[in-house]
Amino acid sequence: MSRNYRLNYKIVISLSLLVVGCVVGCNRYVPEGKIVPKEELSKYNPNNFSEAKSNLSTHHVRGEDELIIRAIWNENQGNFQKSSYYYGKLYELTKKDEYLNRKLITKVTSGDKSNIDKLEAYSKSNPTNIETERLLLHAYIEDKKYDKAKHIAKKLIAHSNITADFLLTSNLYLATGEYGKALDVLTTVYDKTANETILLSMVAISANFMSDIEKGISLLEKHREKNGCSEKICLQLVDIYVQQKRVDKVIELYQELYQSTHKNLYGEKLIESYMIKGDSSSAIQLLTSSYENDPLLYSLYIGEKDYAKADQLAKKLLEKTKNPKWYAEQAIVMYERASNREDKKMLKEFTNLFDTAFDKKLQDGLYLNYYGYILIDSGLDVSKGVQLVERALSQESENSYYLDSLAWGYYKKNECKKAYTTMKKVVNIEGLKEKEIIEHWNKIEAKCK
Repeated sequence: MSRNYRLNYKIVISLSLLVVGCVVGCNRYVPEGKIVPKEELSKYNPNNFSEAKSNLSTHHVRGEDELIIRAIWNENQGNFQKSSYYYGKLYELTKKDEYLNRKLITKVTSGDKSNIDKLEAYSKSNPTNIETERLLLHAYIEDKKYDKAKHIAKKLIAHSNITADFLLTSNLYLATGEYGKALDVLTTVYDKTANETILLSMVAISANFMSDIEKGISLLEKHREKNGCSEKICLQLVDIYVQQKRVDKVIELYQELYQSTHKNLYGEKLIESYMIKGDSSSAIQLLTSSYENDPLLYSLYIGEKDYAKADQLAKKLLEKTKNPKWYAEQAIVMYERASNREDKKMLKEFTNLFDTAFDKKLQDGLYLNYYGYILIDSGLDVSKGVQLVERALSQESENSYYLDSLAWGYYKKNECKKAYTTMKKVVNIEGLKEKEIIEHWNKIEAKCK
């Protein structure tokens, strides 16, 4: 395979691998699961406590009904001071405890902490009101009154089955540095519910607060074994295993995700993982069985030098897409697989395919350079080859592959000064590591220096 075509092959493959390559380069584990997800924290907003959704009526409503509408409407709009005022009026009118509770809650939520003592008094006389306990716990944590918060938290989680209450209680213990207790609170509810949000928070505590990533892995794998692997859990494991560079585990998880969801994303990631491992045969097997991505399959055939299958697929893709690049790819495959690259019949078909591609407006510098280089190197049409390479360089003026082709064209045309200057630039960029660069440099230097 010529040096110039290797560039084409690398670009086709490496674009699909780039994202995984970046992920593998990371070395710190950052769990997906936050300690208290935003969607759970919304449960602490009194705006969400009431299910009533009302708008102010255009006609006059008297007494309790009017006050209820005004109180709820202002609460839903986030006008907690006004809402508290109307709940206060409702309590004065009816002496119903639920209105007093709403008055205190909306007052505290508005940022006015002057009624905390009244809310505490209400809590004592209504110890089963979970909503009041929840708001007090939130307020105590915010004010760093951790002893009071712990007292409330114990009562709250004894009566609550809401995930966010356990997460908030766990946060309390994290704030006080009691990481074991934070984990225990979540473990208790997880053992009863197998709740995945709770599990991910347990993993986060194990990894980021207790520096025990292996415990986090164990928790996730046990859940996977017992309850199956949802996307959320599988992807958390993938994140960990990628950062640990455990490619076999990543492959196993992406196989499970692709089989269970049939999402193309996981097919792509599975192919990427195979390629990182260097297992192109498994990648090809997947691409020829259950996951369809013909351009990628074509690239893999080229990488494996299976030119017969690559040629068949290039013809299929031309028919399917009408993209003129597939004329050029057919020409490349024909040349790369040829046992005799001086065969006139083959060369005629080769040039016809490339000329057809460019007649159909193919402009890609990769193909311009490849065709130009072959015309130069074979001596078929050096001048035309140089013109094609110059067109490629108009797109990427510092591309060392294109400059190498141009220098070789100048050499073939006996334009020594241009050949030496251009090839010297290539050597400065790439060094003398690749076989073709060494060969070109030695011949140009010997003739033109």
